[in-house]
Amino acid sequence: MSRFYRVTLLLFLLAFVLTSCKDRLDLENITLVLMLGIDLDEDNNLVIFSSSPVFSKEAKKKNETTKVKAITSRQARGELEARVSALVSNGKLQNILIGKKVLQHEGWMNLLDVFFRDSKARINARLIAVDGPVEEIMFFTPEDKRRLPLHIAKLIDTAHMRNLVEKTTLFEFVRLVFEKGLTPYVSEIHKTPKEVVVTGTALLDKKGLYRDSLDLMENELLQILQEEKLADLTLTLILPNIPHKKSVFETRAISFYVTEVSRKVKVSYSNNRFRFDIRLKLPIHLTEQMFRYDAEKKTPELEAMINKQLEQEMNKLVKKIQHNKLDPIGLGLYARAFQYQAWKKVQNDWGGALAKAEVNVHVESELKDHGEIK
Repeated sequence: MSRFYRVTLLLFLLAFVLTSCKDRLDLENITLVLMLGIDLDEDNNLVIFSSSPVFSKEAKKKNETTKVKAITSRQARGELEARVSALVSNGKLQNILIGKKVLQHEGWMNLLDVFFRDSKARINARLIAVDGPVEEIMFFTPEDKRRLPLHIAKLIDTAHMRNLVEKTTLFEFVRLVFEKGLTPYVSEIHKTPKEVVVTGTALLDKKGLYRDSLDLMENELLQILQEEKLADLTLTLILPNIPHKKSVFETRAISFYVTEVSRKVKVSYSNNRFRFDIRLKLPIHLTEQMFRYDAEKKTPELEAMINKQLEQEMNKLVKKIQHNKLDPIGLGLYARAFQYQAWKKVQNDWGGALAKAEVNVHVESELKDHGEIK
């Protein structure tokens, strides 16, 4: 046998061994869990839901939703496998929905332990709070949407890109919990009779307990304070000092794009109290004006009114955060960086220390564009 044939035979045998599929699983024999739901029933029993796509041509529904009662998340998997006709896999998990009732009980974060210990689990799944029963969303079957788990994932991603909500994955959630200079937050959704709606961001304390929620407007302000704005951010304000006629549509409202954010934070400490001065420079582009006003000729006056109203809204948001002893802004990171000795004394109760701190927000907007029509 020539050398050419020997080499060819060897390569053929190697290819035969390497392409063997002893552990191959057909798609029809796998239950790909795309969305999990965690909630408590009326008697505070743990209820776990799963939503998986159905690939069978004979099935009329495109999703299979299962509900079980269990003591732990891992035990729930066994209960789920007893009810579905294929092997359960969490490798493609997109969303984990958690009811507010769960978030109000200390120790609920233990339910996430199984996802970090299982090497096949997907830790980039989105963690989402549900305002209302989780069951209503898990068994919702909209006719004009894609598969519900994929629809909710895209809904959260799009809202986050538009700066309307915070997006927190399992991996990011662990970082927020263990970072002493921040408190955690997750996206929040609600089920209406006809659709699932993103309502804002749920704020949690260091134990993961639910404390308060931010609406869409408040979350946009939070994104500015965090200096984490993603795409162009649109704000609408009511300017109370604008003279206007009494009309249904002349509402003294003005809308504008914030194209970029420049933030400077100054930290000081005296009399056992932190002080934060946050200065924001915001180039803005006018997109809507619901009142008669010559914005081009009176630009400085209009900028002053916008600055005043933004400062009021942002300081109101800061007070709300301080009242709940939270810090989603990350001011604790600045306290640790610039006032470390003072920070060391309060690092294990930073939320309480921030609640006593003096926080002032100063806004300097610059109107760059009045629109195409003058």
